[in-house]
Amino acid sequence: MGSIRRRLTVGMVAAMAVVVLAFAGATTLIVSHVLADRSRDNLAATAERTRGALAAVDGITLDDDDLRGLVGGQTGLRGVVVVGSGGTVLASSQVDPADADVLAAVDATEPAPAAGHYLAVGIPTADLDLALERDGTATQVVHVVLTVDTTEQEAVVDAFVTLVAVGAVVSIAVVVASAVVIVGRGLQPLRTMADRADAVAAGDRTRRLPVQDRDDPAIARLARTVNAAFDAQQDAEHRVRAFVADASHELRSPLTAATGWVDLDLQGALDDPARREHAMQRVAAQLARMGTLVDELATLARTDAGTPLAAEPVDLGALAAEVVEDARVVDPDRRIRLVAAPAPVLGDPTRLAQVLRNLVANATTHTPPDAAVTVTVTPGALRHQVTVADTGPGIPLAHLPHLFERFWRADPARGPGGSGLGLAIVQSLVEAHGGTVAVTSTPGTGTTVTLTLPTHTP
Repeated sequence: MGSIRRRLTVGMVAAMAVVVLAFAGATTLIVSHVLADRSRDNLAATAERTRGALAAVDGITLDDDDLRGLVGGQTGLRGVVVVGSGGTVLASSQVDPADADVLAAVDATEPAPAAGHYLAVGIPTADLDLALERDGTATQVVHVVLTVDTTEQEAVVDAFVTLVAVGAVVSIAVVVASAVVIVGRGLQPLRTMADRADAVAAGDRTRRLPVQDRDDPAIARLARTVNAAFDAQQDAEHRVRAFVADASHELRSPLTAATGWVDLDLQGALDDPARREHAMQRVAAQLARMGTLVDELATLARTDAGTPLAAEPVDLGALAAEVVEDARVVDPDRRIRLVAAPAPVLGDPTRLAQVLRNLVANATTHTPPDAAVTVTVTPGALRHQVTVADTGPGIPLAHLPHLFERFWRADPARGPGGSGLGLAIVQSLVEAHGGTVAVTSTPGTGTTVTLTLPTHTP
């Protein structure tokens, strides 16, 4: 949970930090360029006006007062350097003397950086007959350099960068705090779910995860899914407990009966040979019942575990004929009819025969002796169908949903009859072969069990 929270928080903060820093950097660049462009534009306009003014008074001789007036009368102009022949600095105003010689070399007619912190532009004046008078001597001016000191502008930019940096740091700090709170609240349902899951794992099978539809739909869906898994697990555990209890009961009954007869013999109560023979027959019958029940439980265990079945070509029509023939031998007075055609499938012949025997045995066991049983095998293009129908009293509608439940019998007193595993085994084996099985019944008319199996083309 901490790892998820940390990753989400770091991701949100990193994303917001990138946005904030990108915005701060872009803003700084824009402000810097705007100020620089404004200074260049102002200086270029000043140079144009100055050249126009000097050209209008062709042949003028400037003195120091004129030079100071030239600087002070131009908007945006901070300094001027007057250059004579050979690049000699004749005069300068509002310019650091140490920078004058470097500025004197500027001959660009467009504003450009110079001497570190100046923006300078040159005005050629050789053709204007311009002179500068100093100490009574007039010297020809070759060109004039106008300058703007960018120190103040750079200070403004630096102050702005500092302000933006502080703002960025504060913004990121706010983002970090907000991310911690938001992510923490967002993950609170997951922490609650984890606590509930721990309680379930500790043994409280009644606890379920909270489902908050007003929260994140994905979290609500996760809670529902996990709750469904818990419900399925609880139901499976309940079924296992019921299965063990039923299996124990079914095994205990014949074991108790057999043990009772053996105890009577050990106590000498079966001194009559005929009575003793009857007792041994009863013991053998109970042991056979236990053996059958164990075999049935083993079959269900194998299918539940997904143990692979044999895969051999099997003709359902021929298999049904063998099962019906055996049933007629066991119960010669019963009307058992067969309607079958060749229906090849791929499966385990022993298990498929067990399926058909269970269905026919159910039909003959739970119907009156005069009820007819019909076994029909109908081939199909994709799936073959086998039906076992009887004309018995039918099954009450309320019992139909329980027919395939293990150990379920209509008689709650568990009187004589099967183990309650016959149809459960049928369903398990049929589904293991990729088939389906269903029961329909009409009280007073009869019952029909229908199973389908995939066809097999050699």
